[in-house]
Amino acid sequence: MRPIKRFIASGNITYYGSKEEVLVPLEYQEKKKELRGVWFSTVANIDIPVTKNAEDCKAYLLDVIKTVKEYNMNAVVFQVRPTNDAFYNSKLNPWSSFITGTQGQYPGFDLLAFFIEEAKKENISVHAWLNPYRISHRKLSDLNMDKLTFLNTLASNNFARLNPDLVIETAETKLILDPASPKVIEFMAETVKELAANYDIKSIHIDDYFYPYEPINDPEEKAKHQASGIEKLSDFRRENVNKLIKKIHETLKSLPKKVEFGISPFAVYRINSKFFDETRQSDEAAWEYGLNCHPSSFSCYKGLYADIYHWMKKGWIDYIVPQDYFAMDNRSMKDGIPGHETAKYCDIAKWWSELAKETKTKLYIGQGLYLCKEEGMWSNPEEITNQMLYNQNYDNIVGTVFFTYKNFKEDNNRALIDTRKNLLKLWTKPTKEI
Repeated sequence: MRPIKRFIASGNITYYGSKEEVLVPLEYQEKKKELRGVWFSTVANIDIPVTKNAEDCKAYLLDVIKTVKEYNMNAVVFQVRPTNDAFYNSKLNPWSSFITGTQGQYPGFDLLAFFIEEAKKENISVHAWLNPYRISHRKLSDLNMDKLTFLNTLASNNFARLNPDLVIETAETKLILDPASPKVIEFMAETVKELAANYDIKSIHIDDYFYPYEPINDPEEKAKHQASGIEKLSDFRRENVNKLIKKIHETLKSLPKKVEFGISPFAVYRINSKFFDETRQSDEAAWEYGLNCHPSSFSCYKGLYADIYHWMKKGWIDYIVPQDYFAMDNRSMKDGIPGHETAKYCDIAKWWSELAKETKTKLYIGQGLYLCKEEGMWSNPEEITNQMLYNQNYDNIVGTVFFTYKNFKEDNNRALIDTRKNLLKLWTKPTKEI
């Protein structure tokens, strides 16, 4: 084992609030079985271009599979329902506008079916990634539209357009389906059932987007909350999300085949209460078993109303992929000078390893390839390598998923190019997905 030198300061990397040095193995050991995956992000055409030609689209998807294979990866997390729409043939959700530019327009073939068939030839599994609530990724204020005007631009069979009373606006003037609505929960369960029953997918996958990062503007929420009998609004919101997760779990269990259910949450669940002063001990982010990190850190329990630990304890999810998009020496920065510690990669990976072991939940780590850049701590081409070495300290970390696919193709970022070269030195041969 060896320590890791800090990249933009003197000394070695330590755990948060501690003098204990982080240690990693001297060499990376390839496993016979592990998940090596990448998120394929379709919202806003992050990883896929708009195309009106089916053959061009097929050629692009084949190149995706070729690239995944070149890096000896074995899984793609395909965003098949980015904004209440579909990259697959659905009776419930219209064809996505991110395929052809027009929502509801048939692209000439079933993208998901084609991708699964071709990926299978290369021993690559496909996880179907859904966003349960999001309707619009752009602000209505930027579009100069109100809610109803925007909804009327959607395909005629879009659930949101058909049910405008179930659509709420966020503080950023984006639209989401109402998490408190039983009809929304039932619609999502039917969507999951259709997708899981009709396609050979490894899992249904949901990321960090539950209640949005910004506040919501729902004039009816107070009445819904009061009718629920739940004392605190925050608990009411968390219970709404709990109901969705439980319903999806039950839906998948009812199928005659095994389809896993995985969640990729924001990496900080809650924060260890010892880092809060006496005036903030009642803060919902504070928890005696929480992560060692700065108390100003965002937490998904408080901020997104996502009680991941509850779902893990209940056995509602098969695997977890925390989005550990943090440097090993993560610190606040001012004028290029590192300041106080914030949330750090190693503390996060260690914390989730312990939680996954306790709840017997399969654990992969989400890693931020997209963060590699020309300056700062992420200009270190060894950052991702060191993170992957650190993962090997925990035998229950059984995979890695990188965000996002396009970063495997970009050629104008030296730190990213060198990071990918280092990755190829770690993953030298194919392996089976666990």
